[in-house]
Amino acid sequence: MIRPLVITILLIGLSLVIVAANDTSPNPGPGMELVALELIEQEYKDGHLTLDEKVRLQITAIKFPENLPDRFLPTPLSSSIMTGRCGSPVIDDIRSQWDALSTETKEYFQTAFLRAETEFKFLSPSGFFWMHYDTSGADSVPSADDDFNGVPDFVEKCAAYCDSALECHIDLGYLLPPSDGELGGDSLYDIYFEETGLYGYSMPEGLGPEPWNDYYSYIVINNDFLGFPPNNDPEGDQAGAAKVTCAHEFHHSCQYAYDVSEPTWIKEHDAVYFEDIVFDATDDNYQYLETFMQVPEKSLMDNGSHAYGSFIWAMFLAEKFDTSLMVAMWEGAIWDVAFDALADTINTRYGWTVDSAFAEFTVWNLCTDTRDDGLHYEESSQYPAVDIARSHASYPVELLTSPKNPAGYGSCYIDFFPGTATGILELSFNGDDNREWSAYVVKSLTENVHEFVKIELDPISMYGTIEIPLFETYYRVTLVGANLSEYSEGAFFSYSANVRLPYSVESEILTIDSSVYSGGIRDYEYRIINTSTLNDVYRITGWDAYGWIEPDSFDIAVLAGDDTIVTIPIHPAQGTPLNNLSSLTFKVWSRNDTTVVDSQFSGARTVLQHGDLDFDGIISVSDLTWLVAYLFTGGPEPVPISDAGDFTCEEDINVGDLTALVSYLFQGGNPPPCNPY
Repeated sequence: MIRPLVITILLIGLSLVIVAANDTSPNPGPGMELVALELIEQEYKDGHLTLDEKVRLQITAIKFPENLPDRFLPTPLSSSIMTGRCGSPVIDDIRSQWDALSTETKEYFQTAFLRAETEFKFLSPSGFFWMHYDTSGADSVPSADDDFNGVPDFVEKCAAYCDSALECHIDLGYLLPPSDGELGGDSLYDIYFEETGLYGYSMPEGLGPEPWNDYYSYIVINNDFLGFPPNNDPEGDQAGAAKVTCAHEFHHSCQYAYDVSEPTWIKEHDAVYFEDIVFDATDDNYQYLETFMQVPEKSLMDNGSHAYGSFIWAMFLAEKFDTSLMVAMWEGAIWDVAFDALADTINTRYGWTVDSAFAEFTVWNLCTDTRDDGLHYEESSQYPAVDIARSHASYPVELLTSPKNPAGYGSCYIDFFPGTATGILELSFNGDDNREWSAYVVKSLTENVHEFVKIELDPISMYGTIEIPLFETYYRVTLVGANLSEYSEGAFFSYSANVRLPYSVESEILTIDSSVYSGGIRDYEYRIINTSTLNDVYRITGWDAYGWIEPDSFDIAVLAGDDTIVTIPIHPAQGTPLNNLSSLTFKVWSRNDTTVVDSQFSGARTVLQHGDLDFDGIISVSDLTWLVAYLFTGGPEPVPISDAGDFTCEEDINVGDLTALVSYLFQGGNPPPCNPY
């Protein structure tokens, strides 16, 4: 393990610039170290270098690139293979293998990274930083001094940028770097300007005063920031590069106040994110997003150049939750692993798991570039589009494995376009059983109007399905599968897709009036309409509050586009008083798709039936006997009211009612004209 003071030196390289693919110049310049480090690492993996040889070449590439062997100088081929920053993983790797290095290699490391002796130094306006610089020699800064105060404007501006980073850290409640004692001349924080292809780096030197793993440090930044990638800073590319470097590297020095040994991906993605917090308008970090968005299947925890583009994860956490979340992560890192501290804070503060947060993060990442819907990342429209691993536009899609195997905290995206298909899109998802998974579908009505729907997965089999009706109304549906087993190797998921025509049904109650007779039965007519293009069998049932409908259900087949009428009997109990009202419900649903349902509602009210003198619900001979007794022998009045005996509806009970009743019962005469049915 690397020990305190000089031997504990750890270089956290901020960024290495890409050399343009058509640049064949062998001269050292911004980004040359990037290519060299990659080539050195490859030779080591191929068995052509020992560990000591690799480390010495890496040190040379970072500090003395002009001394590299010609085979490590950039060519069009080697320049094109890199897509981001890779200084941090290289030097973290040296630190992790320190005990395996020879004494000579360790001494070379120590000598290479000794603090520089400079001719001048300038105190930042805050009084916190010493800016160490030269005005001549290889490390000299630009000489312009427009205010004629004897200090190069470039140095003054960088001091101001560092003060801005300091102020932001104080405002957010971060710990500040531990004091280095008298190194650099006194206890103030030291920043050195150096001619390098790097933006800069922070250098942890030794243990701080706290009982945890804090380290004091110093910073080296580029001496002119010329020839670096463009950015959007309103003061120009040079100022923008200097700003983000000051913010990034000072954030590293604050990270070291908590725990110097956190993995590279944690430190780098967080430091790139912090550039955006301090200098939001610069957007220098856009250049790293391709390294993330083009390979979303890579683990968020990957320690290579991917880590720089992973700043989008910290941006998600800040915009979804709060900027204080990252502060809490580092506070927890004092006594715990930073990622575990982050997970605990998300759960304690917001009731989310870090898995559920990452799952939502993966669908946010679909809403960038032309897919930006204005509802997610503030700068989504400026972020590149995430890679879609496969697209489908014809169906069915038989069971397939994912084209990419997401590593732990990686994801894979698959598009489904309707094409000529109409109906219900049926999707299945089945994740490798040895991993935890999340699966979402993003339903896009247009290129940038989206709805997120989670597929519920069985916790054991990691299998789930979802149906999306009216598939033809969507521009695109995207399946997003994410491996939630952190630090795990890549694993595949399988999926299938089919589009089936939808079943459908409509219905209506044809019986318009609501009249029923106490004790009688009335058949309500209920029309069933098959509005789909498929033959179907429907189940029909009805019910009410008072039991006037006998509990029952029955099936009926209806051809596509056809309809049929069924009857549902309504039967109030004999003796139910007049004007009692019951609410009726008629329901029909498809036997082939039980989600296809239609319901109708009506009411039934008990009314008087003229001619039903004994109130049993029908007009029969017993009513004739009752009427004869009432008219000629002093028999009882009709029930429930005397108007029941008024067969002719003339508002009087007489022989005419008797004659009409006899005619109705025995001669095919007309029923009472005032009865509703």
